[in-house]
Amino acid sequence: MSTVVFWEYRPIGENTLQELARQGITRIELLESPEQFDMADAKSMKYVAESCRSCGIQIVAYHAHKTNFSDLETEEKRRARVDLCKRQIDTMLELGGKVWGSHARTADGILLKCYEDLARYVEGTDVSVVLENFKDEGLWVEDRVAFLDRINHPHIGIVLDVGHVRDTRGANPMTIPGGPTRVLTMCGKHLRFVHLHGFKDGVDHFPPFARGDTMQWVELFRMLRAFNYSGNINFEPKGEPRHRNSIEMTALAPERIVKMEASTGILEEFV
Repeated sequence: MSTVVFWEYRPIGENTLQELARQGITRIELLESPEQFDMADAKSMKYVAESCRSCGIQIVAYHAHKTNFSDLETEEKRRARVDLCKRQIDTMLELGGKVWGSHARTADGILLKCYEDLARYVEGTDVSVVLENFKDEGLWVEDRVAFLDRINHPHIGIVLDVGHVRDTRGANPMTIPGGPTRVLTMCGKHLRFVHLHGFKDGVDHFPPFARGDTMQWVELFRMLRAFNYSGNINFEPKGEPRHRNSIEMTALAPERIVKMEASTGILEEFV
């Protein structure tokens, strides 16, 4: 589960992490929160690691959403930004994480060069460096896949955010029967991580199975299984004050998905 559930409302610490642990959630994606900790600083992240260990929580991924590549006018600035990303990856590895991702909203030659540098940096490890899809022009799933085809590196991939997917009509295909199959087929070999959350009335980051949620959960998990997806899945609902009971609803989601698919019996092992 993503710590976005606490974002801008509650600080990351033992009290918040214990709330996850009490619900049986023990693996997290850590959201970049520079007002609380510095992902690039080993000493800063040591305190986060200690809080996680005391609660039985494992960090599996960094979501470096504040780290961008859009203000790099010189080669010196570009290299400095890549070095920052490398330091974040280093602390992530020390904490046991395997996936580092950014929003990377400027899909240009500078981003390509940065990600090529990061690809070379993580060679010889089992780290995946990913970028996320968005509903903005040029950042759709197909755009990200085209970008990844240019890099063509086994350590670089996409984090598929199911709430950010759009088609030419403005609809989210992940809420339409057949849509998850088409989108996952499009991602293909580049799929490295998945952001999950409920979706209703054109808005994402709801808890899974919130009233009115239209996400095609069963088809999504069926196809992840069919495509032999072996990476992590990460529930990413927002929490208070926007949504109450996000943690509890997320903890119950896997069981609910299995029950919905109980007649076929193909999801139990995966979920």
